[in-house]
Amino acid sequence: MISNPINENPSTTSLKDRIYQEILFRILSNEFSLDTFLVEKKLCELFEVSRSPVREALVELCRDGILKNIPRAGYQIVRISEKQMRDAFQIRLLLESEGLNLAFERLNDRSIATLKTIANESTRVLCEKSEISLMRRMNLNDDFHVMLCGFSGNALLSSYLSQTMRLLHRGMAQFMIEESQLPQSGHSIHHQVIEALEKREKDLALRYLKEDIYSMEQKLWEVLT
Repeated sequence: MISNPINENPSTTSLKDRIYQEILFRILSNEFSLDTFLVEKKLCELFEVSRSPVREALVELCRDGILKNIPRAGYQIVRISEKQMRDAFQIRLLLESEGLNLAFERLNDRSIATLKTIANESTRVLCEKSEISLMRRMNLNDDFHVMLCGFSGNALLSSYLSQTMRLLHRGMAQFMIEESQLPQSGHSIHHQVIEALEKREKDLALRYLKEDIYSMEQKLWEVLT
């Protein structure tokens, strides 16, 4: 289980940002259900903080389209439609394909080693005997894809991918996708992407990358239909 964001790196992250991440964490973990109204006073009591940083975090969550303000009721989680999920997968495919194209000539032994470290960590966690949360699996997967896109040198491209992955996170949580329903091949495909990059075979790496994205999308529609 991921640790409480409010207690992490207090010297480098503002209280508002840590509360933002904690609320988002609880949304993705389904601790806050879609029908729950989040109220400032109760959140202040829950996090043991003053009202100001809580209000600022809630306003930012509304700005990011994660919450909506219901006058005299509180804040409610914005529902994600199947159409939004389909659109997000299409955007993700475009962003990651272009990210790989841009990153390919920039990749060196050091950057590939970084990708390999993330892939190895994903494999290690998946092989543990203990129960693995859906959020933990998705975070490890996202780390790999965002890191690879980041090597493109285009910060805006990477930022859009992070936002898209976050929307997909929320959708997966909303539709209650369980651990056992996720494709088990994702971490092995990451190693195949790395091997293709090491061999300087861009088309093959792109093929594996698309296969990884398609497998996750296909599994979602199988669960929903």
